[in-house]
Amino acid sequence: MKSLRLILALAIAGFVAAAVQAEDAPVSKPAKCCAKAAEKGETCTHECCIEAAKAGNNCTKCNGSGKIEKKETPKK
Repeated sequence: MKSLRLILALAIAGFVAAAVQAEDAPVSKPAKCCAKAAEKGETCTHECCIEAAKAGNNCTKCNGSGKIEKKETPKK
């Protein structure tokens, strides 16, 4: 019975540690295909990426995540 409590306590501690680490994770991650296109000054031509961009999101099908971050342009 004590070993069951120990295993349960370790599992709960693991979930808490994972939740804390998930909060520190980056919120927005563009897909690789979109990042490559952005480096060239273009936009990605995948249909899934175009649909996700219309909704303001990064394409999760191409391993992106979160909302698209808008970069602020410096004012002159």
